[in-house]
Amino acid sequence: MQTLYVIYDPHCGMCTEIKDWLVRQPTYVPLRLVPAGSEQAQALFPRTSADEIAVVSDQGDVWLGNRAWVIVLWALKRYRGWALRLASPGLQPFARQAYTAIAHNRMGISKLLGLKSEAELRGHLERVVIPPCQI
Repeated sequence: MQTLYVIYDPHCGMCTEIKDWLVRQPTYVPLRLVPAGSEQAQALFPRTSADEIAVVSDQGDVWLGNRAWVIVLWALKRYRGWALRLASPGLQPFARQAYTAIAHNRMGISKLLGLKSEAELRGHLERVVIPPCQI
């Protein structure tokens, strides 16, 4: 496995923050972050949606939801240990519960924490009126 493609929801503030965090992490396997619904996503993975995180390997393996999060953690140098723990039989059911709780409430969490998607930030900034230079 040479590359993992992470398909995320670009309209979700929390997803965008996590994407930005992932870009800064050292990895064992490079992550390519692809916005769901984008031309790139449609070209690479025409059957994906923004309903839940999806990870696709360059070999065609697909992980969804909590399993996708575990494989993303597995790819990160600082978090592989967490991935192995969360994939263990004793914790995997709880990883699914934690993922489900967060994923189903991600828009509310984004709003609560003031996390804006790139589209929301762009929309806000487009409405800012720049005063003429007073020189």
